Formats: sequence, C-alpha cells, structure tokens
Amino acid sequence: MGKNGAVLLGEVAERASHIEIACSRCDRKGRYRVAKLVARLGEDFPMTDLGAELADCPRRSMAAHHERCDVYFPTLVQIMADEEHRSASTSDDC
Repeated sequence: MGKNGAVLLGEVAERASHIEIACSRCDRKGRYRVAKLVARLGEDFPMTDLGAELADCPRRSMAAHHERCDVYFPTLVQIMADEEHRSASTSDDC
C-alpha cells in the first residue's frame, strides 16, 4: 500500500492481468492490461489516481459534482479480496 493507504498499481499487477474501468454516470467502460499500465506509470502509481489518468471523458472536469464523470474500477475490490482470502487461508494451514 502507498503512504496514504491507497492500493498501488504494482499490487494489482501481482494479482490480476487486467483491470476493468467504468463510469457510474454513463455507459463508458473498458479493460486495460495491468502490465502495460505498470510499464507506463510504474508499480508505485496509486489506484486512486488511475481513473483520472485513464478517463478521457469530456465530463471529467465539470464544475457541478453531480454532472462530473465518476470513474471507478468494478473488479478492484474482488481482485484485492481474493488475494487477501488466499493469504489468510495459507497462513491458517501452518
């Protein structure tokens, strides 16, 4: 984890080959190869900043919060939870 507790891109790369991105306010969505993102942005790039880096939505900079693009990673929680669950199971077997 990063200094502020954010999940880092390198941590996602250890657990998944792809990451999905979507917007909760429109139909825009996509899928990125995590290895390519790491090569471009580095392992220490925080996931909290990745949405702003990837989103090319013209509504991203709208002044009104309710009109602004709302990028998120629908599979990120599952990616991170799966690894934590596996780690806990492995340590219980000792």
